[in-house]
Amino acid sequence: MGTLERTETLAHRIGSNGRITVKTISCTLRVRGIEGEEARLTVTYRIRAADQTAAERALETGRVIVDRGPGSLEVETPERRLSTGLAWLFGGARVRADVALEVPWGTKVRYETMSGSIEAMALVGDQKYRTVSGDIRLWNLGGLVEAGSISGSVTLDNGGDVRLRANTVSGSIKVRARRFYGTALSTTSGGISIVGALDSSGDHRAESISGTVDLTPLNGVTAELRAISGSIVSHVEHRSEGGRGYWRSIVGDGRATFKVNSTSGGLRILAARPGDEVVAAAAPAPSSVPPTPSDEGPVAAAGGPLGSTEASAAAEVAEEAGPHETAETWNPNETVDVVEETSGDEELSVLQALERGEIGVDEAAERLDRSRR
Repeated sequence: MGTLERTETLAHRIGSNGRITVKTISCTLRVRGIEGEEARLTVTYRIRAADQTAAERALETGRVIVDRGPGSLEVETPERRLSTGLAWLFGGARVRADVALEVPWGTKVRYETMSGSIEAMALVGDQKYRTVSGDIRLWNLGGLVEAGSISGSVTLDNGGDVRLRANTVSGSIKVRARRFYGTALSTTSGGISIVGALDSSGDHRAESISGTVDLTPLNGVTAELRAISGSIVSHVEHRSEGGRGYWRSIVGDGRATFKVNSTSGGLRILAARPGDEVVAAAAPAPSSVPPTPSDEGPVAAAGGPLGSTEASAAAEVAEEAGPHETAETWNPNETVDVVEETSGDEELSVLQALERGEIGVDEAAERLDRSRR
């Protein structure tokens, strides 16, 4: 058993506010904002097979599917389109593809994977990230951001001006940004940590069944907690009110409101430490206030088509710019970790059952935890 590694790249002009959609089962997804109007896709394939010929055949079956249009780029792995959902099995070979994109800062991004992780940085267009068992790691983002995972964690660091929705079942949520224009954070058993200024005109909420919510406000805030057995603990100067399931703590002018609902978790208000404040984000600042999301979601609500001249130019690029192989290696002596692959198969079967609606989110999270012990 050996391993073939191949890296392919592709460039496509999408404009300054185009659309990117990526859907996979198990690979790692990365996206980074850059200047210009061109998106650059890099796919790194890793194929385990008995010999190089079998690996080459498997690659042809398992190659990532790329659809290029005026102002848009869609990337999908083949198993997403198979009714069985099996991850690229061809003559005993196994194909894995990691996807990395560099896109203009204002691109509308939609990333979806089942057991893979997601990493994104330096973007200000509308963004939506979804994974079942992977982690979501975000840096230097602005604008409207939605992130969701079942058993993974969600982190946002060094954010700019953000309107954020994040949810997870058993993972944690940790976010830090210069200013939050709106927050909707939800977890079942994980903790929630939020650091930044809360805009007084925004709606700020957090929900957790048993996890603790930590708030480090960088401006005046009124923090409210509704819980059965929790309480508010403040490490900064404040005024307290309420009791018997409802508590309120007012810090500074109290203009912004932060509401927490919990069953047995509590709310802690922490003092800012050196380095908590985001001085400047790497990505350009979005418009003064991020747009209110529509019922169709951030990607559907954003932007219009390119003009006729731009569309023509994009179409020409789509016809001329095909995949370009930049590197390839073959290692005939790699050993296969049977235990690791068996565990991956078990996780995949759980994810497929969840996708088909045969099991619920809670049962899927429990089975995934058992398979990793």
